Amino acid sequence: LVRESVLRLPSLMSRNTMSLIASFCVYRIRIDCRTSLRVCVALLMIMLFASMATASDELWLAVGYGGRRMISTDGAQWEITAEWAQPGRDDSNNLMSAVYAQGKFVVVGGGGGGKSAAGHILISADGREWKEVFTHKGRINPVVFGNHRLVVGTSGYPSGRLLWSDDAESWSQGGAILTKGLTHFRGGAYGNGVFVLVGNGGASGERSWAVTTPDGQNITTERDDLPGHGTIVFGADRFLMLTSHTNAELISSTDGNHWDVVNTGGETELNWLVWTGREFFTGNNKSAVRSTDGSHWTQANISAQGQIKWSDGTRFISSSWPGKMAYSGDGKIWKNAPPLTANGINRVVYRPGSN
Repeated sequence: LVRESVLRLPSLMSRNTMSLIASFCVYRIRIDCRTSLRVCVALLMIMLFASMATASDELWLAVGYGGRRMISTDGAQWEITAEWAQPGRDDSNNLMSAVYAQGKFVVVGGGGGGKSAAGHILISADGREWKEVFTHKGRINPVVFGNHRLVVGTSGYPSGRLLWSDDAESWSQGGAILTKGLTHFRGGAYGNGVFVLVGNGGASGERSWAVTTPDGQNITTERDDLPGHGTIVFGADRFLMLTSHTNAELISSTDGNHWDVVNTGGETELNWLVWTGREFFTGNNKSAVRSTDGSHWTQANISAQGQIKWSDGTRFISSSWPGKMAYSGDGKIWKNAPPLTANGINRVVYRPGSN
């Protein structure tokens, strides 16, 4: 009897529904008082193991130089699952951006110059087995997901162009930037019904720009007079962006076209920025501030180790060059991950568990 129950329960638990287990017991199990205790103990053990398995469904993916892809089930211990070169450089092997969407990881990158230049779009369901679904002669970066669609930027001359997909495997040519010289995409985010992609161009990369599109097929606005560009996130109905990779200021926009400088009321030399799903955190290695709306900021009682790449507001994952990972359960006490071979990390993304 217990054996039959065990065989039938996994499909139910995969849906994470203890109520269905209870229903199953009512309809499938007929027990008498002599066997009831053993059956109940067995079911409790099954539910315990199911709960543990569900918790372990969480997965983080980190991508970076050398084509590095590595995964973690707890945010603290990392396993390298794939890479093309070690140590990597800022070339065709550099993976720049990643998202988890439609049940899969989607990773993009590449670049370099000359005959070896190449851009990549890779997908994976588990972070271990990878499939390259698209290549390009230039860098592909970033990848942004929103409204059931994926949009990427492809760097090129005289300016960059978009690609879009509804399934991450088949990609179509999208809108081209009309303003000449806006050549290199650097980041992007989705919110308020628009994709916002940012980058730089000009002879020495001095022109920081942003373009917007509702669908990847048509670019609706372009501007190339921003005070800078860097990490960009969306939350609380607004985009926030750093103006550089180090010692940056913060700017804000609700539509991706009109931008204003943000006064955080504290540290102005910022080098990392995250949206946790509930609030923004930004700061440097010395101090940090937080905000639920992107306008009103308070001091955050955390201390970053390296650049914080991901947070849910409680747990924090950071990376220092070249790919030294650290984890904190409160933003104050940090634990270094076991040493890995050198390859810098550009992005950390999260696959939620079943709960």
